[in-house]
Amino acid sequence: MPNNEFGDFQTPLPLALRCLEVLGLPADARVLEPTCGRGAFLQAAAAVSPGSERVGVDLHPAYVAQASAWGRAQQGNVFTMSLARGVTWSTDGPLLVVGNPPWVTSAELARMESGNLPPKANFKGARGVDAILGGSNFDVGEYVVLKVLGEHRTEPFTLGMLCKTQVARNVIEYAAAAGLPVHGSELYRIDAMRWFGAGVDAGWLVIHVDPAAEPAYTTALHADLFAPDPELVTRFGVVDGRMVADVDRYAAVHAADGRCPYEWRSGLKHDAAGVFELVATPDPTTRAGERIDLEPDYVLPLVKSTDVFRGRHRELSRWVIVPQRTLGAETATLEHRAPRLWAYLTSHAEALDGRRSSIYRTRPRFSVFGHGDYTYAPYKVAVSGLHKTPVFRLVAPIEGRPVVLDDTCYLLPFDDGTEAATVTAVLGSEPCVALIESLVFWDSKRPVTKRLLARLDLGRLPLDREAVLADAAALAGEAGIAYDAERAAALLDGLAARPDGVASTP
Repeated sequence: MPNNEFGDFQTPLPLALRCLEVLGLPADARVLEPTCGRGAFLQAAAAVSPGSERVGVDLHPAYVAQASAWGRAQQGNVFTMSLARGVTWSTDGPLLVVGNPPWVTSAELARMESGNLPPKANFKGARGVDAILGGSNFDVGEYVVLKVLGEHRTEPFTLGMLCKTQVARNVIEYAAAAGLPVHGSELYRIDAMRWFGAGVDAGWLVIHVDPAAEPAYTTALHADLFAPDPELVTRFGVVDGRMVADVDRYAAVHAADGRCPYEWRSGLKHDAAGVFELVATPDPTTRAGERIDLEPDYVLPLVKSTDVFRGRHRELSRWVIVPQRTLGAETATLEHRAPRLWAYLTSHAEALDGRRSSIYRTRPRFSVFGHGDYTYAPYKVAVSGLHKTPVFRLVAPIEGRPVVLDDTCYLLPFDDGTEAATVTAVLGSEPCVALIESLVFWDSKRPVTKRLLARLDLGRLPLDREAVLADAAALAGEAGIAYDAERAAALLDGLAARPDGVASTP
């Protein structure tokens, strides 16, 4: 990403020309390019449709001067000016708002102490912990697109913007929630590395706005902007108020998009792997090879997301220190309850006290997160949040101790092995995987999220009952867990019969 306050990716002319070719530019179009930079889209519009009226807006005076060669360019701050009222036209042809707004986030601008910031506000209304943990951070390109859609919502027009695919999804989701008069949309993938040297998923987003038409918040996703006839990959968008990755596949399993009967948990977060994580030799050993003698109640087997995904969840390769039984529990008494552990932690006090995340600031010393009584449950169903295929594993104790998952995993804790095996089999079933794949966006940094998993209503899946029970028995056998076939069958019945979203167990 560019290290400047403008998020400056100047658009190559061949890319701008292809974008407008796909968009279809009328001969009498009014073309507005906010954050126009050097005016690539104005230049492309002049070539494609010489009779069009073209206006560009940019904060940078040198760019305004260059863009003026292709239309009427004016200096202005798109964050504070009204594009609908601040731009005048001499013609009345169809309006097209096109361009390539900055690919930078508000947090990145703030870190650079940029003066080129949108007005300070909690954009889209993130509250509480979401705001603290980044929910109020947003992509500036997203801000520009939504500003255009909001200011021009009373008139028919077409928007075409280069943006990250995550921005495109956020825009459609917000447009549906806000009731913006979107009549249809398309996203054509581009090779952002080729055009901008940016390792992100991006595309040419086209949105049709028409206040007189029936709103439609699903987007046709095309494989390649430069394909002779860009191939339709799938459709994503908002269905019944929920964002869906594959609208057509979702139709067959949408009844199970609801509320999971179990509460998903995140794995352990500590931000100090060099201190809390130890190599299993099998004794706890530092990375430097020093064996550490600690009170065993505070040292548990650790399994990470790659271990889960690769099926290494039964191997003892790491230990992890868990200094608190529950979130926020005091740690000062460790000096007396676990003196060897206390000595070890205080010997690494500089690293632990220097952890940067604000979540540690008001917590007891040496705190960790993502733990509680559920951490000590003997059986867990675990999935990686990072990998591109949803693989659920049944995790049983190692060396007689409950296994801890790291914070790139999500888990369900169980005291009963039969229930854990049965739920693992349900989650790994074909209908459940189909539901997940219809909801998940695999280009996301963390595709599988707690929010997504919470939508899996296991009792509403169209399951092959006998296949699930057979899989559950096999999973229990592989994990060395005593399996009760009658209880497993009753658990499936309880999931299907529950009336209130709460798991019922016999």
